[in-house]
Amino acid sequence: MRLPRFFAPQRSKSPQHFTLLRNFSLVSLSAFVVATGLLAIFYRQQSVQRLVTLTEENNVALTQTFSNTLWQEQGEFLSSTQDLNNEALRIHPRIMQLQQDVLAQFEGLSVVKIKVYDLQGRTVFSSESSQIGLDKGGTSGFIAAKSGQVVSQLGHRDTFKALQTTIKDRDLLSSYIPIYAEGQNSEVVGVFELYTDVTPLLQNIDQTQQNVVLGSLLILTILYGVLYLFVQRADHLIKQQYAQLQASESHSREQAKDLAQAMQDLQQTQAQVLQNEKMSSLGQLVAGVAHEINNPVSFIHGNLSHLQTYAQGLLSVVGQYQQAYPQPNAAIQAEIEELDLEFIQADLPKLLDSMHMGSDRIREIVLSLRNFSRLDEAGIKCVNLHEGIDNTLVILSHRLKIQSDRAEICIIKDYAVLPPIDCYAGSLNQVFMNILVNAIDAIETKIKNMNAADVVTYVPTITLRTWCLDGQVTVAIADNGSGMTSQVLKRMFEPFFTTKDIGKGTGMGMSISYQVVTEKHGGTLNCSSQPGQGTQFIIQLPMRQATQLPKPNLMAA
Repeated sequence: MRLPRFFAPQRSKSPQHFTLLRNFSLVSLSAFVVATGLLAIFYRQQSVQRLVTLTEENNVALTQTFSNTLWQEQGEFLSSTQDLNNEALRIHPRIMQLQQDVLAQFEGLSVVKIKVYDLQGRTVFSSESSQIGLDKGGTSGFIAAKSGQVVSQLGHRDTFKALQTTIKDRDLLSSYIPIYAEGQNSEVVGVFELYTDVTPLLQNIDQTQQNVVLGSLLILTILYGVLYLFVQRADHLIKQQYAQLQASESHSREQAKDLAQAMQDLQQTQAQVLQNEKMSSLGQLVAGVAHEINNPVSFIHGNLSHLQTYAQGLLSVVGQYQQAYPQPNAAIQAEIEELDLEFIQADLPKLLDSMHMGSDRIREIVLSLRNFSRLDEAGIKCVNLHEGIDNTLVILSHRLKIQSDRAEICIIKDYAVLPPIDCYAGSLNQVFMNILVNAIDAIETKIKNMNAADVVTYVPTITLRTWCLDGQVTVAIADNGSGMTSQVLKRMFEPFFTTKDIGKGTGMGMSISYQVVTEKHGGTLNCSSQPGQGTQFIIQLPMRQATQLPKPNLMAA
């Protein structure tokens, strides 16, 4: 039976694993680390840039001081040293004097090295005397400074020879600065290179950077803690609501399942009640009609024997009169000829015999109707199944006879010797009726779909076989009708399922038959079929029924 969509139980989904806290922690911590790292990098870049700018400005100021003081005294000499070789330039008295003046002027400052270049790029002075005379004309810093630009570069030196000593592991900013003859807008007359020690400043930047990072991490940690508490609370609420939703969904599924089962039971009960009422009325009607027919038929059947005796006596007397008075008078002779007495004497015994046979047939049909209805056998009775099958065939005899569009349906009986079995006879008769009616319908359906030539050679047949084995009685009812597809066969015993036209079937016959055989008798009802080949139903029933089996309902096809 198909259930309405809203009654169909839904398949339960597997519980979802909540990862809100984990995802929040991973995302937030990753974001905090990235943000802190970017902030630290940005701070250092900005700080280093400001350091370079400020130190470069300081170097420019020192160069201006050098230009205003020492260059005024030594500039002309430094610009005209082309005739001196490197060694002569290093030991020249004016260079020695400039060395002392430089040390005196830059003493106490962060300047660790000074170089002076002429316009050709020759090192005309260096605080490190070994570098005097070297050509730096091809360096980018010198070229830029010669054109009037200030170029600075920050670098790290593991070992570096300073003005008065050797220093180690220091960060230095070197600046190439132009020297002007008379102010910044005048002609460039030389290039000044100044090395400034910025290690303390960079260390300060690094320390500040660490403080910024630690402060940011502290703030973000506090923020993370606060957010974690909120998210943890939200996660708890979500899990709680999800658990409640799961419980509610499970309860709803159980309710829907129970409601679907209740509806199915209600529909089956309703169908059974309708069939019970129908069959109860039909059974009472059949029993009433059988009873009413039985009385006059019994009266006629009982008097037929007397009538036959009387008729034989009268015919004997008439014969004796004919022997005693072979020549009756004219009036009697005319009456004898009018009545055709000779024909009556020959036909009357035959007529009485036919009437006796007809009354016997009527009594047989009445008995079959009474046995079929079984209103007087509501409980379990020990009966002969063959009798129930034969009574059903008597009821259906009008459908088995020859019809205008088909030949008579041939009934083949292959009955074994069966012992009486315990059963609800009326209910089983209804099962036989349902199966046989379906077999007749299948045969008529097949004939309707056949061509005229095939109909002539087709022999409609219903075969009934019985046998007993291992305490079970088996009844097999087979036909050579239209058969069923596998899809129809799967739904054969569903309530309200029918392949017949509207008004020709309720769809309850086979469903109720299945319940009668399986639930009321503890047996089995199986069906096999092939389209166009026919169908076979096999009913297996135990020979003895348990006393606790429920009382049956009278049901119809």
